[in-house]
Amino acid sequence: MKHRLTETKDKLRRQVFEWIFQDPQYQRWRDGNEICLLWIKGGAGKGKTMMTIGLVDELSRGPHESAVLTYFFCQNADNELNTLQSILKGLILRLVNQQPELKESLRRRWDSENDRFNEDMTLWRNLWHIFLEMLDRCTASKIYIIVDALDECQDGWMGDFLKLIVRNGLDRPAKFKWLLTSRPLDSAERALLAGNDQVQVSLELNSNYVLEAVKAYITDKVNELSRYHNYTPSLTKALETELLAKAEGNLLWASLACKRLESVQKDAALTTIQDLPPGLYPFYDRILNQLREGDQDDVYRCIRLLKAMMLVYRPLRAEEVTSVTGLANDNGAVEALVNRCASFLKMQESTIEFVHQSARDYLTAETNQSILGLYGHYGHYEIVQGCLSQLCEKLKVNLLDLPRPDSTIRDWKPLKDEKRNIQLSCLDYAATFWVQHLEAMERNTIVQSGLLDKGLVGILLQSKLLEWLECLILLGKLPMAIEALKALVNITKVSVSCCSTSRDSADKLKQG
Repeated sequence: MKHRLTETKDKLRRQVFEWIFQDPQYQRWRDGNEICLLWIKGGAGKGKTMMTIGLVDELSRGPHESAVLTYFFCQNADNELNTLQSILKGLILRLVNQQPELKESLRRRWDSENDRFNEDMTLWRNLWHIFLEMLDRCTASKIYIIVDALDECQDGWMGDFLKLIVRNGLDRPAKFKWLLTSRPLDSAERALLAGNDQVQVSLELNSNYVLEAVKAYITDKVNELSRYHNYTPSLTKALETELLAKAEGNLLWASLACKRLESVQKDAALTTIQDLPPGLYPFYDRILNQLREGDQDDVYRCIRLLKAMMLVYRPLRAEEVTSVTGLANDNGAVEALVNRCASFLKMQESTIEFVHQSARDYLTAETNQSILGLYGHYGHYEIVQGCLSQLCEKLKVNLLDLPRPDSTIRDWKPLKDEKRNIQLSCLDYAATFWVQHLEAMERNTIVQSGLLDKGLVGILLQSKLLEWLECLILLGKLPMAIEALKALVNITKVSVSCCSTSRDSADKLKQG
């Protein structure tokens, strides 16, 4: 996860975060025996994740030979990276990779006869006890535990989780070293900083360091752009001055503004920056207004993609966009849409995601939802329709033409058969998440749409059920089918109840 973030973030620039290494609170936490928890907090776009990547790299090659480091980067837009369960699983995985003997804590809970754990691993409290047991058994002199972007974790138990962290650290502050980063959090304010063994570094209170970091970033980035576009020295200096004044200490603003300069000719570079408003949300306002200009068909497709990205449960790959949105991907059409939405979306290899959580927050604001609504309704119902249409069309018996009935996915060697690899990959999101989107719909809407009986849900379950299950097996996600079928049973029960209630109400109205 850190490797992918390092690639998708702007180039890691040490001068952006190296000031934290000299911060007294950080040094007390890293080297001392009294501080168990350090909380780095700051607003959107202050460079917290870039700083965390730098801290992970620094601690990985630190002076403590017997120290162990485990870490996790939360991401709100990815359903697999925004829960307490995923945080703890990620921390456990990195811990046992460094000290394999700690796997014993998992082996003791494995029921070999029934081929499953004898504890519910979907409960974060069970995972917490396992993680705590591993920490106690770990022989390292210090254990650094880093969780980045805690505010992007969507879990109602966050306050309890933070209290457990504090309670755990109180026992052995010399050994267990927690570092959390987030935007300001009410739950964190209540649970953290209650004792002398917990400290914080506020990026707002260290604005002079943050401003110097932004200045260093702008200088470095403009020099890169200057070499590429052949800026004159005077233009380079003018761009640095204008960017620094308008960034107002926000690294994300500077990054997005410099990104726009990449595709602007040097004669228009300065006016491009001068036209941009200072402040992150005013910047997004300008970009959204510009996005709505031009050919209306292109605008419609861009808005459709943005709406889909706000609703999906993980980042989409380019080949999945058609099944979710119905947008064609001929001749790189999806990549062209992402490029047009470049200040909101980015593409790393073939994966599409938001440039930053603040971009998603901005688009989901009520005022902007009304603007996006001008380009037609698009919600979970349309995603269900798109996913099921693709599944009903593409699924078939023996989807990958495996040579024998007892073949496994290894038998078709996906790396050597790109066509089949893409064939399976383009159905991944649709096969995995269509039921979750169905769950997100209002029950009355499900009933009125007719999805369950004569609609696409009924068609899939009646004519393509085994093919859907086979697809999930090939994707290595058969356990999700069990949960999906349970959810479908519950949806059907509630929908039938809603339907009965509606009929009763209609009868009463007739009688009246």
